[in-house]
Amino acid sequence: MKKTVFILLALGVHFIAQSQNWVDQQYSYDSVLNVAYGSAVDFNGNNVNLYMDIYSPQCSNPNQTSRWPLMVVIHGGVFVMGSKNDASVQDYCKEFARRGYVTASISYRLGFLSDDNAWNCNYPNYPCLFASDSAEWFRACYRGIQDGKGALRYLMNRNQTYAIDTNNVFLVGESAGAFIALGIGLMNDASERPASTYALNPLTAPHPNAMNCSHNAGETFGNSIPRPDLGGIEGDIEPSLVNFTIKGIGNIFGALMSDLLQVHPANKVKPSIYSYHKPCDLMVPIDSKQVLWGLDWCLTNGYNCNAIANTPVVHGGQSISDWNNQNNYGYTIQNHFTANAFPYQYAFLQGSCLDQINAPCHAYDDMNQRQLEIAQFFAPQISSTEICQTLNLQHEIVQFQLIPNPGNQELNVIISDGLPMVVTLYAMNGVKILSTEDKGPIDIRSLTQGMYLVELSRNNQRIGLVRYVKR
Repeated sequence: MKKTVFILLALGVHFIAQSQNWVDQQYSYDSVLNVAYGSAVDFNGNNVNLYMDIYSPQCSNPNQTSRWPLMVVIHGGVFVMGSKNDASVQDYCKEFARRGYVTASISYRLGFLSDDNAWNCNYPNYPCLFASDSAEWFRACYRGIQDGKGALRYLMNRNQTYAIDTNNVFLVGESAGAFIALGIGLMNDASERPASTYALNPLTAPHPNAMNCSHNAGETFGNSIPRPDLGGIEGDIEPSLVNFTIKGIGNIFGALMSDLLQVHPANKVKPSIYSYHKPCDLMVPIDSKQVLWGLDWCLTNGYNCNAIANTPVVHGGQSISDWNNQNNYGYTIQNHFTANAFPYQYAFLQGSCLDQINAPCHAYDDMNQRQLEIAQFFAPQISSTEICQTLNLQHEIVQFQLIPNPGNQELNVIISDGLPMVVTLYAMNGVKILSTEDKGPIDIRSLTQGMYLVELSRNNQRIGLVRYVKR
């Protein structure tokens, strides 16, 4: 069925009234990838180079001097895997750059010292989930927090280069990345530093069963592996004297390892927290339990495996919210918790172990909707002024259609006022595909299937931007 898309753009005062700044996707963006922001020593004494990808919204007027809010996005992966290039992380960066944020996805040090026992089971990556002791989980998370704080300072030191409003900083993380995002925003005092991040007794090398794990690949371990003091909560990357304010944190199925809400400097704004979580999450509990709690049940009841040893108790979104309410900490928290609890069944019910192979609870129900909720939650906290000038064309209202949409052979652009218009087609990563003043038919047979952006401009000013689907 052909679908016609009508876009009604009211310009000038009307455009301001109808648009939701920081919520609606109004901008194209540019990106700079693999920017080195520092280096640090990992769990096995290696110096690791750290990188970020930066996405910057673009205005039609390049001479604007206002600033964008910043969002740092942090990937998950149980502290031992994952990448700044993960699809969901890139999606956050692109979608929020279109909303008017400078966004950055960051790498951080991965890995912990694996157990020296011969854990084995017919379950993917089973030995990789066993740390030598619970302290290794704290140390892995702490290294990520230090790196994230350093990445944030790197961006603050270059706030003019990237047109960042230092008073409007936001953090979003998924899973382990949410642990780190919460730590960056809430660990502000040395008293909050975990005891296990100081020097500890050395450990023996991991068992050979764990050497195929991604964080151990290519590593050489001695018979005695030192565990030095990890240093202060800020880490050593990119010192900065720039003052900045973290306004909000997006906690996507993450948790805290201790109550970081109770100590907060009087001169710092308490960041608002958005938490999304499912009670049936097998990996990170929504309340206070051992990390991997539900997976343990599935492994012992369905796979004839041992429970995963040496896992610490962590505190998910429900516990964070309860602490805030019960202790009058004064944080603004918005929760979106689904209702489906883990049924403690291996095979037969929704949310059971086998059901979660295809419908995992450590995942989104609707990623686009959750992103929209975060955008709507963060928007009232942003004090940045609109960076792009409103358009000032002779014709106040322009109506146009893309026909057909979706399409697979040709695209026609129907413009209500009939005046000349430049039509530019972009890939979703911002790469320009074509630009023409021909309103159609435009031959699109060479395009691959997927989603694109169509921009209409006149006199070098954009008057419309809409998504187009090639079938």
